[in-house]
Amino acid sequence: MRYPINQQPKAEEEIADSTKKAFIRFLHALPANPPFNMDIVVNDKTIVRNLKYQDFTNYLTLAPGNYEITIYPAGSRTRKLLNTSLTISDDEILTVAITGNINDVEIETFSDYLRPIDNTMAHMRFINITAERTPVDIYVDDKPVVYELQYTEETDFISFAPGKHTMEIKLSDSGRTVVYHPNMLLKAGKYYTSFVVGRVSQPPTIEVLIPLEGISYLK
Repeated sequence: MRYPINQQPKAEEEIADSTKKAFIRFLHALPANPPFNMDIVVNDKTIVRNLKYQDFTNYLTLAPGNYEITIYPAGSRTRKLLNTSLTISDDEILTVAITGNINDVEIETFSDYLRPIDNTMAHMRFINITAERTPVDIYVDDKPVVYELQYTEETDFISFAPGKHTMEIKLSDSGRTVVYHPNMLLKAGKYYTSFVVGRVSQPPTIEVLIPLEGISYLK
């Protein structure tokens, strides 16, 4: 399920019982033409079914520790797209992005932490997980906020006045605009991440996904 800006999904499933807890969600950012859905298995338990390209899961609660993660095309167990391990820390809020390309699948993890929220401003960071590892420049309200954002690079959170903004993403090497978001609404006291996904050379093309981060509402 792809979350529009400001929608607040809830942590809906507990993977392991523990007094200590962390939160994890998955993002399907693995481009293919045509796009395909995927299933995600954690410690031999299927916890995500039919995750669509560019969609996020809800946050799942789990105990800190080591986990085995296996990813399959939806509805099939004959081909593993990826089998890897992941260590989760106590109180961690983690986004696990499935990226790369169909012949070289990988995961990239991006962690948040609970922090005091400045209720007078909105906050956004930027992450590049384009499949062809294309560096991008990002502009907000026609002003540059980051140059040459590299593959898997993430910025610090940047504060913006609440309200409507524009966002433009350009290829660093040519200056060509690949995304223009004319009506980005940011709310005071909320944290967002702009994930840049897709490909330059072939479909699916570059897009930006802007979910509300769990640090805005998870306790």
